[in-house]
Parts: sequence; C-alpha cells; structure tokens
Amino acid sequence: MLRLLMGPSNAVCDILRVKDEGERGMIRMLVNMMILTFVAVIVFVVVIEAI
Repeated sequence: MLRLLMGPSNAVCDILRVKDEGERGMIRMLVNMMILTFVAVIVFVVVIEAI
C-alpha cells in the first residue's frame, strides 16, 4: 500500500535526480498533497452536483 502511495512522488524525485533524503521528503509531500487535493476537489464537485 505504501509503495502505491509513494510511487508517483518517488518517480518525480527520480526524474528530477534528487538524492538528498530531506529534499526527497519535501518533494514527496508536495506531490502527494497535489494528488490528494485533486482527488478532494473531484469528490467535492461530484457530491455538489449530486445534490
């Protein structure tokens, strides 16, 4: 499960060639929050349209 959640953010870190674990952590957090925000907005729009 963790691999599924961290896969996209690790891929971004690998593409950017980030090696420092602190920097990788910040990029992981940024990418994961962007994905979660996108999902939350989609769910919100679907719920509002259903009402």
